[in-house]
Amino acid sequence: MQYKYKVKLSQILLMVLLFLPDILLAQNYSIESWKYAIGSKDQNYDIAIQLSYKPLKSTGNLHSLVPGGEGYIWLRHDFNLSGNILNSGIVGLLIERIMIADETYCNGELIGSSGTFPPNFFSEWNKVRLYAIPKGLLKKNNTILMKIYVNNEGSLTGKAFIGPYSQLEHEYNYLDFINSRINAIISVLFFLVGWYYILLFILRKKDKENLYFGLTAIAFSLYLFNFFITRIPGFTYDVISYLLFQKIIFILIYIIAYLLLQFLTRYLDIPQKKYIHYMLLAATVVPSILLVLADNYAAFLNLRYKILILSFPIFIIYGIVITISALFKKKKEAYILLLGSIPFYFCILWDLIVHNLLKLDDAIYLMGFGFPSFLIALAGILAIQTVQYHNEVEELNITLEKKVEERTQQLLEANQELKLALARIREQQEVARKDMYMAVNVQRNIIPQKAPIVKNYDIGLFAQAMSGVSGDFYDFYIHDNVLVGTGIFDVSGHGIASGLLTIVSKSIIYRNFMNYPNVNLGRVMENINKELINEFENVDNYVTGILLRFNDDKVEYVNAAHSDLLLRRSNNTVMICSHKEKDIKGMFLGIKSMESNFLPLQFLMKPDDMLLLYTDCLIEQKNNHAEEFGIERVKKAFQYAKGDTAQAICNEILDAFNQFRGDVALNDDLTVMVLKKR
Repeated sequence: MQYKYKVKLSQILLMVLLFLPDILLAQNYSIESWKYAIGSKDQNYDIAIQLSYKPLKSTGNLHSLVPGGEGYIWLRHDFNLSGNILNSGIVGLLIERIMIADETYCNGELIGSSGTFPPNFFSEWNKVRLYAIPKGLLKKNNTILMKIYVNNEGSLTGKAFIGPYSQLEHEYNYLDFINSRINAIISVLFFLVGWYYILLFILRKKDKENLYFGLTAIAFSLYLFNFFITRIPGFTYDVISYLLFQKIIFILIYIIAYLLLQFLTRYLDIPQKKYIHYMLLAATVVPSILLVLADNYAAFLNLRYKILILSFPIFIIYGIVITISALFKKKKEAYILLLGSIPFYFCILWDLIVHNLLKLDDAIYLMGFGFPSFLIALAGILAIQTVQYHNEVEELNITLEKKVEERTQQLLEANQELKLALARIREQQEVARKDMYMAVNVQRNIIPQKAPIVKNYDIGLFAQAMSGVSGDFYDFYIHDNVLVGTGIFDVSGHGIASGLLTIVSKSIIYRNFMNYPNVNLGRVMENINKELINEFENVDNYVTGILLRFNDDKVEYVNAAHSDLLLRRSNNTVMICSHKEKDIKGMFLGIKSMESNFLPLQFLMKPDDMLLLYTDCLIEQKNNHAEEFGIERVKKAFQYAKGDTAQAICNEILDAFNQFRGDVALNDDLTVMVLKKR
């Protein structure tokens, strides 16, 4: 029962929409037929009333009655009025639409005009005419005469009525709202909506669909001027020619199509190939140029529909293709787009069924509202999506706040654990510092910190650890205040481990040297190497070094992969101690795989001759330019060092070294020893 009630109500609403004009105008006099005569530009009413008029079958294509399609037509209607209308006060003539321009007379008097005649014609094609007929002008027998200018298009659309002005004014306001004012409202609305979406694009340039939708809305807003431009306050017919105005309107159609497709491409996230983009641009630019080149209104009318038929299918086909493609990809935006298109398709079906199938010409046309309803639906969809994005952002912010709280708590707990760990590290560092301090003290107590004073040699000494414990060590072997031997060695690596190995190595070397004074020094070094191999079995360190034995003027020298020993004679010549034919440098100490024999070198020293022993830091240290001090600079510094004592010579060499390295820190432990023969 409830369903039947709804059906009846919908039927009533449909009937009201279809026949609303007839309901309002039922009591007025309706002009059903016209007669016509071909006129000319200069004809006035007195001449026109004398013309021979023929019955007019159709008011749809008045320009077809004029040779060449351009000229003037007089329409005439003779009628009788009843006393009710004659006695109603001010009477009005309501005519729905006239194209292009008209002058309307009643009983010989001009009662109104719309549009302008040539040379600067302008069409008021969308304006409903309501002309007031002065009181007393109407008689029992009356004549309405209209002079209409046509130019390859011309028509009188809809019905004409004569009746009380106040009643016709209500109908006029209704029709004027439907035809003009509502389009002005929609135009303003879309102009504002367009700038709103352009602003959204400016604030977030990543969303280009907002830019194209905004431009589409603004272009459509300008297109709607075609429906109400003459109603704008201050508008005059000489502001712009009608031909130029119509060119702009039709060019806007192509611009709207292009911008709309660019919006849909990005909204549906469909990649657009370059050649398609160029094709759409060509379909927009080429027709626009052709329309601009039309030199008269007839040529423009002839072009616009032909171009529309040839070029517009490109836009339609591409729009269908990208929509179908998005549907196949199951994009939710495609379903939303189809939902937004429902009002547009409804308006098309309404006009096809009501006006083309049912032939109800007086019913309202909805096609004019189809495209704006489509754009409004899209704007609403975009607005809903924007709100959804904001809601998602708010939810994310709330979730983020919770996560921040959780992470903050986790950080507090981690910070507490870190504090405890740092406390443990500080404890370990303090233990390590004490261990290091103890190791340094032990090493200093074992390794001589000053050069000894002996009878046969003046000794100069400098030793500096890169950090704490040194990997360098040296020793002086003395018997009855006579230096019988010395050694300088370098344990690989740094830190406490290397420092401990220096202590072990020093003991082994000292014992072997002192226990075998008459054994070949090379054999002594081999014995030292064997013991070091046993001691270093579970470590990765190794030792390099020089071992010297003194016997009066004779010097015995063994090198275990260490830096070269330099000899300076009393005449200040400096040389590297080496054999002319053999390589006397042995291998590293403490590595089983490198165990080998050591070949000693013997040479004589005279008074004031000097020896320079040093660790590799002296030659490998770099300066600010990444240059090494090198053996040549060492030899030069040794050769030109001045001083009466070995320590003075040692200091001169160190001055040259420090001047070279500048502010660059030591890259290794450094030991320098100078022995001057007395």
